[in-house]
Amino acid sequence: MQATLQTAAKAPEKLAMKGTKIRRTAGERAFDAFNVILMVVWAITAVYPFWYILVMSFNTGADAAAGPIWFFPRAFTLENYAFVFQYDRLQTAFVVTALRCAIGPALSVFVTMLAAFALSKRFLPGRKTILFFFMIPMFIGGTIISNYVVIAKLDLLNNFLVYVLPGAFGFFSMVIMRTHIEELPEELQESATIDGAGYVRIFFQIILPLSMPIIAAFAFFSVVGNWLDYYTNLIYVTDRSLSTLQFVLYEIINRAEANTLIDFTKTTGAQQRRLMSMANNTVPTPEVIKMTVMVVVTFPLLFVYPFFQKYFVKGMLTGAVKA
Repeated sequence: MQATLQTAAKAPEKLAMKGTKIRRTAGERAFDAFNVILMVVWAITAVYPFWYILVMSFNTGADAAAGPIWFFPRAFTLENYAFVFQYDRLQTAFVVTALRCAIGPALSVFVTMLAAFALSKRFLPGRKTILFFFMIPMFIGGTIISNYVVIAKLDLLNNFLVYVLPGAFGFFSMVIMRTHIEELPEELQESATIDGAGYVRIFFQIILPLSMPIIAAFAFFSVVGNWLDYYTNLIYVTDRSLSTLQFVLYEIINRAEANTLIDFTKTTGAQQRRLMSMANNTVPTPEVIKMTVMVVVTFPLLFVYPFFQKYFVKGMLTGAVKA
């Protein structure tokens, strides 16, 4: 009864508190308004370059050369993409890049997880020595010349494997994965061992299924790294049939390849399309070719990201509490 009376007495106080609006000073309101304006300006500054590239890729070259385009295409056309997609070198580069982004991350995650699982065992002979040698490349890296000599000695020049083998292991990723494995209940592995499971079965049936969030996170990071890398192609690969999308984009931005792409249409089966484009004044210029190739090369990552987003927070927090 007494508790009921106390609750009834506090009810008007709660209602009064709910009805009371906290008064904010003019300085606080001005500070919030400044923050909102600053964030809006920052968002526009970050997003607008992508929007400008997209708009230019859908605009005719002649109209784009006539004056600046800001927000929407003035003369909409899809001919730019038609010219780009019929370029056989870009098609080959897409296949090479897709294979690299499929094989490279799979191999990298698998090798790194194997190393993390082995080094998570404190009874492993020479465990500290192995960790010490793995740590050295984090602080002492090779030069361009030394790396080139190593790649040449391994016969990886102008070889597709140069895209996947050098990045098959990452010490930092291994440390995060090892910490995650150490945080898993030891009883799971012990019970599996009692039931007769070996280390291979434990790894594939216990460790990997429980590590999917962190595997997905690091796999996506590896996919992004492989997709955006052009340095490997620039230094170690001269065979044009092994060019990646980023390297083709690099050459097109240098304008010479953009002109080559346009001239390419004069000697292919797209002559009729080119004549129609000339009649309609929609022949692409090097500038719109650059923008179109940027869209083709860059935007696929934006469509892949949502499928991995749910794994990011859990994957990056897992194993990152201690090292």
